[in-house]
Amino acid sequence: MFHTMSISVGLKPFNAYSLRTYLNFSTVAESPRQNLGALGALFLLACASTLTIWSTDPRVDLVYECSALSLAGWMLLQGPTPLAWRFGAVLCALPLWGFLQLILGATVYRYATLQSALQLSALSATAWVSYTALGAESLRERFLAALAWFGFVVSIVSVVAYYTSPGHVFWWIPVRYPDVWGPFLSRNNFAQFLELTLPAALWLAMHRPAPFLYWAMSATMFAAGLASASRAGAVLLCLEVLAGFLLVPRRDRRVAAAFCLGVLFLATVAGAETLLGRFSSDALAERGPIYRSTLAMISTRPWEGYGIGSYASVYPEFALFDSGYTIEHAHNDWLEWTSEGGLGFAAVWAFLAIPAIPKVRKHFWGLGIPMVFLHALVDFPMARFGIAAWVFFLLGAIERTRFASPQHHRRTT
Repeated sequence: MFHTMSISVGLKPFNAYSLRTYLNFSTVAESPRQNLGALGALFLLACASTLTIWSTDPRVDLVYECSALSLAGWMLLQGPTPLAWRFGAVLCALPLWGFLQLILGATVYRYATLQSALQLSALSATAWVSYTALGAESLRERFLAALAWFGFVVSIVSVVAYYTSPGHVFWWIPVRYPDVWGPFLSRNNFAQFLELTLPAALWLAMHRPAPFLYWAMSATMFAAGLASASRAGAVLLCLEVLAGFLLVPRRDRRVAAAFCLGVLFLATVAGAETLLGRFSSDALAERGPIYRSTLAMISTRPWEGYGIGSYASVYPEFALFDSGYTIEHAHNDWLEWTSEGGLGFAAVWAFLAIPAIPKVRKHFWGLGIPMVFLHALVDFPMARFGIAAWVFFLLGAIERTRFASPQHHRRTT
């Protein structure tokens, strides 16, 4: 007579990951409640950074930095986590580059370099906490659902606020910029935020049992992105939707067709005609001279750079024209990183961005990562926590899929 015995299959021992382990001294089981708490705290912190992206008060950035670094320190004390050496090395190299410039005296503006190094430390901490907390697939799905809902709500509020409170953040705070999209003082930042959140909504639409709600959310976010009239943002959002449609199961194609009609209607209502007008203008009329000036900076100090964070201080020496405004960024993060940290610093960013591309084929929700890095060729999305925090949040999440722990299940023998 045979008896049925239930065996609980737990997590894989850490030392089963061979050379790719981190601190594999013992086998440590993950605590879902502990990870959920850290994930929730980090998610709320990233949401707050987006809602306060309009603020130029340095204390706002300081709160994010202290909070992210404290969360990372707390997670490190909880026990070992498997980590690929490449990802860990890049996360360490980004902030260390600035600190080394300070130690070696390779910066023309020490205060700016120190601030940038602290910002990069906080972003690396964000990726580490996300990576550590998202070990279980169930937590990752909760995060994606929360991200999609946050993006959906912010997209609606931002478009409504743009038309009903020009020159004000959330109908309340006056600013000197005329085109204000909710908390975003830049249409490009608004589009970059949607580039990061839209793939999560599309992924949920393709994987949830009742997808209509998420298709409607995706259509709303896509239409808001077109209404923002960001040229690069519109192109990249269209590429995301096209990539999503290529993955749509046959049974969902009717819903996808309704999605297209909904987008056309919502974009027309939201005012996408502004986007068509902006495509007829010369996008490089002012940015072209800035790019050439930045290339001149790079050619002068190609290897050591002028110190991360020092671009605004050095640029006037190489400026080819006077626009009447203070040029704080190169409108191309890749050129700015090279001018501030040299070719090696730009290579570190490339080692962070490029490995995420093949992972997107399996984890579509991370498509916003390469899209924002592409957008960085014509803008500066990584300059503020409100966008950069989500990039590093998603980087940690998609990197952890390599070592994601299986769900606890029961096997009958």
